[in-house]
Amino acid sequence: MLFLLLLCSPCMAVEVEQIERLRSELEHLKAEQQSLSQKMEQDRSRIESLDTELARLSGGPAVPPAEKTPPPVSKKERLEKRVESLEEMAGKVFLLEPVEEIKKVSEWVCPEGHIYDHPGPDGRCHLCGKPQKERVAYRKFKYARKESISDRIAAMMEEEFKKRVAIGVSATGVFQQLLNSHKKDTAFAEGSFDLFFLHRPMINSTLFIDLEAIGGSGPDLLVHSISGLNDDASRGSTHDTVSVREAWLQSIFMQDRLRLVSGMIDLTNYFDMNNVANDETTQFLTSALVNNPVLSAPPKNSPGLVGYFDTKKGYSFGLGLASADDSGTAITDKPYTIAEVDYYAPRFLFGQGGNYRLWGRYNGDTRSQAVGLSLDQQFTQRLTGFARYGVTGNTATDEPEWAWSLGLGFSSPFSSRKYDRTALAFSQIKAFKGDKEDLAEAFYNFFLTDHMNVSLNSQVLLHSASPLPGENDDFLTTFGLRVQMDF
Repeated sequence: MLFLLLLCSPCMAVEVEQIERLRSELEHLKAEQQSLSQKMEQDRSRIESLDTELARLSGGPAVPPAEKTPPPVSKKERLEKRVESLEEMAGKVFLLEPVEEIKKVSEWVCPEGHIYDHPGPDGRCHLCGKPQKERVAYRKFKYARKESISDRIAAMMEEEFKKRVAIGVSATGVFQQLLNSHKKDTAFAEGSFDLFFLHRPMINSTLFIDLEAIGGSGPDLLVHSISGLNDDASRGSTHDTVSVREAWLQSIFMQDRLRLVSGMIDLTNYFDMNNVANDETTQFLTSALVNNPVLSAPPKNSPGLVGYFDTKKGYSFGLGLASADDSGTAITDKPYTIAEVDYYAPRFLFGQGGNYRLWGRYNGDTRSQAVGLSLDQQFTQRLTGFARYGVTGNTATDEPEWAWSLGLGFSSPFSSRKYDRTALAFSQIKAFKGDKEDLAEAFYNFFLTDHMNVSLNSQVLLHSASPLPGENDDFLTTFGLRVQMDF
């Protein structure tokens, strides 16, 4: 039955349009009929008076008034019958639902408190004669809204869909070639596949699960750069196997001001964020540009808890707690903790908005600490600049002393390519009691469809902090091609 109603919904919409059109035509005909009837009555009165006067002058009997003949209403009757039949049909298609609506209206009030919905003569009150003033008020109106059965069915299906599990797919393929290396086999291919599950088990709660599989490797297998030339290949999952990358439950409180996330979490999804450099699948490939190297988040996503409070006035505060070694046993005595303060400036430079984030972290496993800054600022509607800086204290041997990066992102570089994006960035890292490493990267992202884009990528590695024997690591260049699909 529901299927038949859905099939008939276009026809029902056409019938509704006919009803409204015929109703307006009927009102017009009624107005014409009334004016014609008045004119006929006037003409009939004049004729009767003339006949009476003629009979009086001629001395004959008075002419009896002619019987009133009804006006021709055949077209009107046909229209009324058609409207009645259509309304009878529409009554089966529509449901009357009482609703309330608040509207803004104008009203006029005098000093005595007399309120009218229209002004009095000469702008004075009808009762006391004092001058009136116009003011704006809000009133609640009740009326019966017609709601089609198809709309009701669609709403019920949408409500039912919210109770189900939504599934998403993300696939990334990366090809990179070392251009000036003396070694053989300098071409690298890597791919990752993510399967997402999203469910709402309770009101204001979201359950998220990410199953990931990664295969292949990037140039880091040969170059050993501390900057990381392919962050997608080093996200912590076991290669060539399927693993649970994330699994957490999020709850929202205080009118979407407080968010609590618990489970197997990725802390980089909540801290050290950046609008230009934060996604290895669509933006920069270099790990040093995806996140600050001194952040030193746990190498694998581990059990943890994140609390995020948004004041809705530009300021936000975040606190994260996770197991430092992915064991789940040292989450209370040697945890990885991080806190962050965010500020959004809506019109900071050139009338454009910017995000400014200050964070500090402590790794209970290595007893190291660090502070960092991440910002992105729009200069125009299409040009955005970003910068990061971080420094460590009590540095562990496998953590850098300091790191910084900056760059520019440009959207819609050509009028014919509205959704394309391009960016250029430079980063520098100071290794623990070692040398500095410089790296520059540029990419151009071609938008193909809503579900697919292709990026051209190039990296230049300068002064590698960990050069390989016999390899010219002072100047290495890569060229890359990346394909990203989302469904």
